[in-house]
Amino acid sequence: MYDVNTKKIDEVLTHMSRMLDLLDKLAARGANDVLADEVAEAAMERALHLSIEAVIDVGNALIDGFIMRDPGSYTDIVEILRDERVISDEQARVLTDVVEFRRHLVNQYTSVPAAEMVALVQDSLPTLRQFEPAVRTYLQNELF
Repeated sequence: MYDVNTKKIDEVLTHMSRMLDLLDKLAARGANDVLADEVAEAAMERALHLSIEAVIDVGNALIDGFIMRDPGSYTDIVEILRDERVISDEQARVLTDVVEFRRHLVNQYTSVPAAEMVALVQDSLPTLRQFEPAVRTYLQNELF
């Protein structure tokens, strides 16, 4: 039997959903509006960062709980989720781009490419929204 921490996964997915709601609001303002407002830009950075961490944390919880192969990097977590059919190939492609942006938010935070971030958020929001139902469907199919 698998030891999957579904309570923690649910908690993280719920928080991710709140961050995606914020990203939706910010993205709807348009790139110029966000880039002209340093509070909006900072809010987008933080909401995107927490969304990325949620993908990583949920991915790690699934990998550990279902005893999947060990990841070698953050992007490898996404690849494992694709290989295990938690997410589709297209979702993996987009999520890999999003996860790769993490280094800007965590390691190069003094010079985050803001215009690139806004474009990434606008392009990836639909896929980020698909992550939660994909995970929940996978859990439903594998645990029940």
